[in-house]
Amino acid sequence: MIHTHDHAPSSDPVKVYGDIETEAAGLAYGAMVFTVDAGRTTEPHSHQSQETWWVKSGSGFASVDGKRSELATGSQFTVPANTVHTVTSNAGEALKIVSFWWREAANG
Repeated sequence: MIHTHDHAPSSDPVKVYGDIETEAAGLAYGAMVFTVDAGRTTEPHSHQSQETWWVKSGSGFASVDGKRSELATGSQFTVPANTVHTVTSNAGEALKIVSFWWREAANG
């Protein structure tokens, strides 16, 4: 699950849809779609799984271990396992991302 931070009194700035995970052939893997509301940022977090993102719509940036990378509609981005990252949407529109992840099942 993605954790978020928000200083405004509005609702959660990140919405997660279809969060699924399964295990087969020694791999744990899954997928989800998440949306970061316009002008908002997720809380810093990390996962044991590598993630690959496809940006469905919107623009913004990812910060991975302090390094900023731009995100735009149609772009792909990989977040290595166990790296602290955030996702920020530009002010004009929400950022919608399709995320896929996997790891060796024995690694938890």
